[in-house]
Amino acid sequence: MTRLILAAFAALILSVSVGLASAVPADAFDRRANERTMLRLINEARTQRGLAPVRRVAALRRAALAHSRDMLRRDYFAHSSLSGASVSSRTRRAGYGLSGCSRWSVGEVIAWGKAARGTPESVFRRWMRSRSHRRIILGARWRDAGIGCARGAYKGLPGVIMYTVDVGRRVY
Repeated sequence: MTRLILAAFAALILSVSVGLASAVPADAFDRRANERTMLRLINEARTQRGLAPVRRVAALRRAALAHSRDMLRRDYFAHSSLSGASVSSRTRRAGYGLSGCSRWSVGEVIAWGKAARGTPESVFRRWMRSRSHRRIILGARWRDAGIGCARGAYKGLPGVIMYTVDVGRRVY
């Protein structure tokens, strides 16, 4: 009888754990995979047009990720933060600035989407259809990039993915 109860209990635990494993949503969010995919898409578009690929720079990534998270947390969508921080001030604060170089510049594209419109491919296609966004992504002067995406609620919509791509160049 004790063995029968233990076997039933083990079967119950197994079925619950299998049920929990299958409860993971099909559109599970993998921030790092999305960021890698976005960088690949950007560099494919650049090299197809004879432009140098951009390289991942940690300071720009920190700035981009912090901005995506801030937009979700504080429920806004803009290049300047609600406290007034610009792209250049945010990237400088993250460690990407004039220090050690003679001049520097930065640019940024932002977007958000949900479900199929929140994939890196969908966001990238929308950017490439926009003249101003395409001009930033394909800017010949850019050498560095940082990509940050975050998932959360935006304007009451849960499951939104917010993307920020900060691009830059430092001249030494």
